[in-house]
Amino acid sequence: MREFNKIHVIALPRCATVSMAEGLGALGISVAHLGKIFGEQSPHHHDSKRLIRMHEQIVRQDYNLDILSECDGLADYPVCIPEVFEALDQQFPNSLFINVRRDENLQSWLQSAEKQFIGLRLLKTGDGATEEDRQFADAMADFRRMTFGQSEFDPEAFLKAYHRHQDCVRNYFSGREDQLLDIPDVGLLRENGFNLLCGFLKCDTKQILFPQKNDHSVAPQQAFFDALKEGKIDSKTGLRPS
Repeated sequence: MREFNKIHVIALPRCATVSMAEGLGALGISVAHLGKIFGEQSPHHHDSKRLIRMHEQIVRQDYNLDILSECDGLADYPVCIPEVFEALDQQFPNSLFINVRRDENLQSWLQSAEKQFIGLRLLKTGDGATEEDRQFADAMADFRRMTFGQSEFDPEAFLKAYHRHQDCVRNYFSGREDQLLDIPDVGLLRENGFNLLCGFLKCDTKQILFPQKNDHSVAPQQAFFDALKEGKIDSKTGLRPS
């Protein structure tokens, strides 16, 4: 396997960041997704305390993130924020980066983002929410503001941010393509994910299907559809109650 300092999945949320973190974990590379480090047993796809701490550090522009002393890299927030992945590139020279795009079906990406973002916030700010839950929700909202220009979901603003992100990644890594694995579409991962990943990392490939299932999306999506059915929210991407 090629040598690297850290490896980061800079794809925007809902672009297979969980799958990529699990795929890297299967290769022995421990990556944190929203503060949860691969291999940790938890009913959640995040670790609230670590994510809140990352947010505190990012706000102070302290990019020597505590969590990176515990793992090999990050996926999703905060590393998908351009200012953050550029700073981490400077903080940890010889790092590698992975970007998964969804160019072929952006409407599906927008609907996935709407369900997950709004549903997770409903869960983290509802009647049974703890103070830590609310801090987590506030940190995530601020990370989304940094990423999309606003914390509230809006398909037009998010679509513009998607294209802006891809332009930023392409321009930043121009002439440094050996440090970036750019995957055109999530559909390539199921059959070819390990070939792509192991070709990039120069290691033996896995003869198994690339991780795809994300059980952690079930509860937020259910919360979203419950609120939609009860008339508490409206879908901005044309989703209907299930």
